[in-house]
Amino acid sequence: MEAGAGMAMQSHAAAAVGLRSAILGGREKRARAGSLRVGGPAGAGAKAMAMRTRGTKPVAPLWCVDSADESKHSLADEALLLKRKSEEVLFHLNGQCIYLVGMMGSGKSTVGKILAEVLGYSFFDSDKLVEQAVSMSSVAQIFKVHSEAFFRENGSCALRDLSSMRRLVVATGGAAVIRTINWNYMKKGLSVWLDVPLDALAKRIARVGTASRPLLDQPCDDRYTAAFSKLSMLAEQRGDAYHTAFICAEIAAKQGHGDVSMLTPTNIAIEALLKIGSFVTEDPTTNDLAGNLQADSQSRRIKAL
Repeated sequence: MEAGAGMAMQSHAAAAVGLRSAILGGREKRARAGSLRVGGPAGAGAKAMAMRTRGTKPVAPLWCVDSADESKHSLADEALLLKRKSEEVLFHLNGQCIYLVGMMGSGKSTVGKILAEVLGYSFFDSDKLVEQAVSMSSVAQIFKVHSEAFFRENGSCALRDLSSMRRLVVATGGAAVIRTINWNYMKKGLSVWLDVPLDALAKRIARVGTASRPLLDQPCDDRYTAAFSKLSMLAEQRGDAYHTAFICAEIAAKQGHGDVSMLTPTNIAIEALLKIGSFVTEDPTTNDLAGNLQADSQSRRIKAL
């Protein structure tokens, strides 16, 4: 019994060391990349931000791929709007970290990378940090070799370490919201809930598979129905916890329906920036113009398909 407890303590200690190494390594890698882009130390911060802003490119759609010439114009509009809103928000953020929360498959990592790029922040995925810390390739493998509790505990350790830093965008695990201790860490920054309709999540997960998602990876003939059923149960369990987030970005709300097939990660990043901007400036009217531009851009894409 004592030997087992000792091994568990050693595993947790090794994971903690690995987490710190992964976080520090990520920050160092980001710094090196930034200095290479600006070509020298003089004015590196301002120049790096300028290069990041000018270099922002539309990211491949999360759920669909547009074709038609008008789509190119629409994507260019999105990139311009993304740049404009990031500049407005950055002034008010004052270096606060942004924590993205939401169900599995809601696009936290993809959107988080876009937000980090345009804001000049570093990006971390808390699940990936745990994988690196314990030298395993996936969350599913950690569940199998250790346990779900082991994974959750190390996820909290990752958030604890990240919360002591500034200028980060962090994609959290889908279940991060159910642990009170995690909210103690995330409330040091801004928490943003990417609220995506369950139907859209189930379709995406059914399409890409569930091998990397241990909570959904069960043998079944109808992957969509199985995914939707499990997601519905999880949403009911976590609903109140997600509402704890400072900011809720309701994906597809501007379309007035639950179909998010026309939305790209850039669309979602813009929506998140609009909500963050309203929150940090405490002025809900500041996003009216940008919201109209975004809706117009999406309307043109729909007509082009």
